[in-house]
Amino acid sequence: MNIMYDNLLRTVKILYIIIYARLSKEEKDKQSTEEQSQSIKHQFEICREYIEEEQKEYPDCSFIIVEELYDDGISGTTFDRADFNKLVKLIENKQANMVITKDLSRLGRDHIETDNYIEKWFPEHNVRYVSILESVDTYDTDNVSNDIAPLINWSNDQFAKTTSKKIRKEFKKMMHQGKWVGGEPPLGYIQNPKDKYHFIIEPIGAEIVKRIFKLALEEKTSEEISDILIADKVPIPTIIKGNKRDLNVELKDLWSSYTISDILRNKTYLGHMVQGKTTKLNYKSKKIIYLPEEDWIVVKNMHEPIIKESDFNSVQLLIKSNKNTTTNTHDYLLKGIIKCKECHHSIGIQHFNKRNNNYTICSYYRKYGSKKEVCTAHRFQYEELEKLVIKSIKKECMQFVDSTNFADKLKDKEQSKQLITDLKLNIDKSNRKISKIEKQIDTIYEDKLNGVIDDEQYKRMVINKQDDIIFEKSKLEQYQKDLESITAKKNVEPNYNKKVKDFLAMKKPNKKIIGKLIEKIELSEDGTIDIHYKVQNPYKNI
Repeated sequence: MNIMYDNLLRTVKILYIIIYARLSKEEKDKQSTEEQSQSIKHQFEICREYIEEEQKEYPDCSFIIVEELYDDGISGTTFDRADFNKLVKLIENKQANMVITKDLSRLGRDHIETDNYIEKWFPEHNVRYVSILESVDTYDTDNVSNDIAPLINWSNDQFAKTTSKKIRKEFKKMMHQGKWVGGEPPLGYIQNPKDKYHFIIEPIGAEIVKRIFKLALEEKTSEEISDILIADKVPIPTIIKGNKRDLNVELKDLWSSYTISDILRNKTYLGHMVQGKTTKLNYKSKKIIYLPEEDWIVVKNMHEPIIKESDFNSVQLLIKSNKNTTTNTHDYLLKGIIKCKECHHSIGIQHFNKRNNNYTICSYYRKYGSKKEVCTAHRFQYEELEKLVIKSIKKECMQFVDSTNFADKLKDKEQSKQLITDLKLNIDKSNRKISKIEKQIDTIYEDKLNGVIDDEQYKRMVINKQDDIIFEKSKLEQYQKDLESITAKKNVEPNYNKKVKDFLAMKKPNKKIIGKLIEKIELSEDGTIDIHYKVQNPYKNI
C-alpha cells in the first residue's frame, strides 16, 4: 500500500484539489467558440482521469475536487488572471492543498513567475502541484521531472516571446497594407462584415461626426460642441457602439471636450487608415508608449471618407488659431500638489491676464461641472492659499526648532530605558503569542485533513483564531509605534533637520524645497486645507 507524504513529511489523508485550465489569447483567436469550449473541457478531463488513477494508487487518501477554474483568452505571460487569483485566495484560506494542470504552460509562460510558484510559493503553502504531461509533482522530492521543470518553463517563456515577435511583425506588415488590426473602429465606422480588416460607414455615428465638424467650422470650441451635443441628448460613442464595459453612471450621457478634440484631429475621417499610435516596452509589459505623429502608420484612401479634405483642413486651421498663443507659463509654487479633498482629483490654478489674482478650481468640476453635478468648484484665491500654506509650514518647522521641552521629558534616562525595555518585552510577547495562534490554526487544519473535524467546525474555529491574531497584531503595532516614537526623539532624522533649516533660511521658498517637505495639500470645499508632509516632525504630538 502506497503512502503519500507532504512537504513537511506528514502523511496525507485528504487532498482538496483545484483543477486549473487556461486558453491563451492566440489559441482563442484561432478557434471557434465550440473549439474553445472543447479545449477547456479536454484539459479538465485529462486532470480528472489523473485523479482517478491517483485514487487507485493511494486508496487510503481522499481526493476531493473543490474547484474547476479556468482563464479564457488570457496570456500566460501574466499571472493577473481572474480565476488564477481565485486559486491563490483558496489556497491562502486553506481551502485547497493541491493544484493540477494539464501541462506547465497552462500554469504560466513567464518562466520567472512560474518557477517561483512551483519551487517556492506552492511548497511554502504545503500545496501539491502536479503538471501531468511533464510528470512534475512537488510532493515527490526525488522526481527528476521537477528538476527539469525550470528548463521547460524557460522554453515556454521563449515560445511566448517568439510568438509575440511574430504577431507584432505580422501586425505591422498588415498596418502598412492598410488593414485594420485594432479594436473598435472610430465613431462613424464599423468593420466590414465581409472583410474585418476594412471599414464601412455606420450611418448614426457618421452623422454625429459630420455635425461635430460642421459646428467646428462655425467656430465653436470643443467645449461648446460638447455642450450642444449634451443639450440635444446625442448619445456618446460608447453607447452608439454598444460597448458592454461598465460606464461611470454620473458621466454616461456626457460628451467630453477631449473626445470632440480627438474626433476633429482624426485623419481616419478622410478615408485614411491611421494606426501604430502606441507601442509597448515588451511582450510582458503592459506599459503603453505613445508615439509621435511622424511615427504613425498612415495608408491613404482605404475606405469611404466621412469628411471632405477641405473641411478637415479648415478645422485644423481653426484649432491652431484657437490655441492659447501666450508664451508666458505660470509655474506656481504649489502647482501639481494641491488635491481636491472631496473627489481626490487635482486642483488646477486659473490664470487671468486682466486680473491681479488667480483662482483654484477642481479639475473634475472644471471638466464636467457645467454639464452635471459633480463635485464643486473649490474656487479660492490662489495667492491667499499660498500664504496660508507657507505660514502653516513655518509653524510646523518652528515647532521642531522650539521643541526643547521634549528633551526635558527624556532627562530621566533610567525612566526612558525602562520604558524601551518594557516595550521590547511586550513586542516579543505579542510575536510569540501570534506564532502560537498560527501553529494552532495549522493543527486545526491537520485535524480537518485527517477527518477529526468537519468543514463547519474548521471554519468556526479558524475564524475565532484569526480574530485573536488581529487583536494581538493591533497591540503589536501600537507597541512598535511607541518604540519607534521614543527612538526617533532620541535620534532626530538628519534630513528633517536640514530640510527645516533650508526652509526657514529662505525669504521666499522655492518649488524644490516645497517638494522635499510636502507630499500633497488637500483643499476642502469650505476652504480648509490639510497638508501631508513627506517627512514627519519627530517631536510632533509630544
